[in-house]
Amino acid sequence: MVTIRRKLVPISLALTMTNGKNNLKKYIVVHETDNTNIGADADAHARLQINGNSRQVSWHWQVDDQEAVQSFEHFWECWGAGTYIGNHQGIQVEICVNSDGDYVKAVQNAATLIAKIIKDENIAIENIVQHHYFSGKNCPRNMRAGKVPWSQFIEMIKKASNTQNPPVETLKYRILTGTYNTFQAAESAAKVMKFTFGWLVYIEQDGPKYRIKTGTFTGMIAVKNAENKIKKAKLAQVTYIKDA
Repeated sequence: MVTIRRKLVPISLALTMTNGKNNLKKYIVVHETDNTNIGADADAHARLQINGNSRQVSWHWQVDDQEAVQSFEHFWECWGAGTYIGNHQGIQVEICVNSDGDYVKAVQNAATLIAKIIKDENIAIENIVQHHYFSGKNCPRNMRAGKVPWSQFIEMIKKASNTQNPPVETLKYRILTGTYNTFQAAESAAKVMKFTFGWLVYIEQDGPKYRIKTGTFTGMIAVKNAENKIKKAKLAQVTYIKDA
């Protein structure tokens, strides 16, 4: 079952990234991110949006092989479909294609998410469409190439519709590292977390040594993924997950 959580773009920023709050919610428009970079998962794309996307594009959901993250409430008219009608009437869902993820699992998670959305918003199954439907763009590229055929994807959604909707994660967590011998060592690791990972981080003194404390992550999947990033980048040998 996919983990679902919210990382909503602030209203003040959403007003600059959408056409406002008049989405008719008639369609679900399925996209792929086309970003195969390592680490370009759902959390990374959610952070891109919450930090203000430099491109004139926005979407409601991003889904990877671990979780689905919501950036905008469905009433916002996001800039995803490539046409006025598609944006005015569509809920935009991006499937992540990062090379370190499992694409097929991401598609399965997207099917579970969409099954929940069509139930919540009373959207007809025939109104689940590809980005290509509105703009002619070759998107979702991998699905259109048959990696997971569109007809199979629709069957996944129908099957998921017959199961219980997954809950939305609301619990928040932080990561606390082990100690560093010098402030400079802690600062060096903190800079990677801040500028490469896009996290809020704080350096705290612990006696003669120092620790790094992160900002909050919503849901255990998100904080575990963040902990793994720290370990893979060798920024800390010891980490602890704490309730926020």
